[in-house]
Amino acid sequence: MIRWLVDWRNNKLEKNKHLSEEEKQAAGDRSEGVLISSGYIAGGALAGIVIAFSAGIMTDFDKKMGDWAAANNPFINSGYADALSLIPFGLIALVLYFVGREKPQTERQS
Repeated sequence: MIRWLVDWRNNKLEKNKHLSEEEKQAAGDRSEGVLISSGYIAGGALAGIVIAFSAGIMTDFDKKMGDWAAANNPFINSGYADALSLIPFGLIALVLYFVGREKPQTERQS
């Protein structure tokens, strides 16, 4: 969805109006947003491996971390835990949008 928003915005820029659909697609595939989203995917995969390793092999450590979180984090068992997790997700999505969009060219003053 963010890719669609970024492409929609970038296609409205004056410098991109003359491009064909294939050229617009290629320009979108080369953007910084594609690089950062690939990093998000790789980071999520690595975090998943660490969490699976912690839960599967280091069961005592995982239990201690869960007990510590339940004792020290007031949001972990509250009704707002799911809503609270949307804050970092929204920030990550905003960063992806702002990184992926092209900067409009400004006219040089002479």
